[in-house]
Amino acid sequence: MFDCDAVVAELRSEDADPRIDPSLVRCLRGTDGTGSVLLIGVVHDHPASVFRVSSLLESFPPDVLAVELPPLSVPLFCRYARDSHVPPRLGGEMSAAIDAADAARVVGIDAPNSSYLRALIDRLRTDGEARTLARAMLTDFVRGLAQAAACRLGAVVAALTPYVPRVYAHIRYDVTLLDDPETQADHERRHLAQHRAFVGVVDPPPETAIVDRIREDVMAARIAALRDDGDIAVVVGMHHLDELERWLAALGSEDDD
Repeated sequence: MFDCDAVVAELRSEDADPRIDPSLVRCLRGTDGTGSVLLIGVVHDHPASVFRVSSLLESFPPDVLAVELPPLSVPLFCRYARDSHVPPRLGGEMSAAIDAADAARVVGIDAPNSSYLRALIDRLRTDGEARTLARAMLTDFVRGLAQAAACRLGAVVAALTPYVPRVYAHIRYDVTLLDDPETQADHERRHLAQHRAFVGVVDPPPETAIVDRIREDVMAARIAALRDDGDIAVVVGMHHLDELERWLAALGSEDDD
């Protein structure tokens, strides 16, 4: 079982790499019947995040690696993780996590999946506000399903040919893994600060807020179920981190009652 005290000690060590920021990591203790959960927040494709997941997963190898990917997309990112380069050249922090936690079972916990679709349909049935946004929400689901299916097709192509397709939009930043750790960490902090400032003054479209809430509910329920299989490391975007921690803590409290 993950020793959360050891995780915290590494995060707060005077010798800790600046890219391993304690504010971007959570550790939820397991019980005799369930595994611990190591939540790692990332800025997608950012070099500091790539380093963070790689370093932590090498130090604290999980039994299960849960990633913010649809199940259909996981095989392609597992293929990216087989790259001889460290970290892998494709797939950002997700393939880096898979590479670092090479002995773990990899599970995609994000939409689109059957649990999300059921939750979405249930929300549309019971929530009048959501029904007014049904077209936008269903369009988002179809778009996500098409992207996930393209990733699965890409995995088939990679398995049958020497070509490994990049079936996703890679985000580029004004910093790379070749920059020093302080520069990478500072850039990531500034990026997060700008994002939080933007979110603080601009409300997301109502359909986006509902979709994100359903996604987080479904991801939290899936993580909670996976705790029966041992210790779990979870790699998700930073804007999901606090909500997932809250939901997992609430689900744990319900189990104790």
